[in-house]
Amino acid sequence: MSYLINSKINKCTIADFQLKLSHETWEQVFDGYDVNKIFNSFLNIFPRIYYSSFPLTRVKSKVNQNSWIAPGIITSCKHKRELCKELQNNNNASLAPYYRGYSKILSMVIRKAKRMEHDKLILNSHNKVKTTWGVINKESGRYKKEVKYKL
Repeated sequence: MSYLINSKINKCTIADFQLKLSHETWEQVFDGYDVNKIFNSFLNIFPRIYYSSFPLTRVKSKVNQNSWIAPGIITSCKHKRELCKELQNNNNASLAPYYRGYSKILSMVIRKAKRMEHDKLILNSHNKVKTTWGVINKESGRYKKEVKYKL
């Protein structure tokens, strides 16, 4: 499982950040004559306020288990969803056959991409029978359940 480090930035946290910056006394930064001391004092103040307003959080990253999903398929699915919403909102007679045709073509593309991925898996496998049954079980929704014994 991989994790990403992320900051939550929204209107509320930005307002908190601006409020904390406005309440900070900047005398150390503006009253100094040595550039290095001024810069170091700024670096002590600014990150402290930044990280208190925008704390870092660990977020689970989604690992794509389906390597057959190409960026083009994702774009086409988004376009299909937009067409569906438009079809629901408007009773356009010419949009319905276009949507059905688009859906049919997209499902054929998805089927072909899955088939190519499965063929590639089976072809590059050392144990073709085991890999074939793994693909069949995955597509049919039957997975091996791990049996854990407790003592």
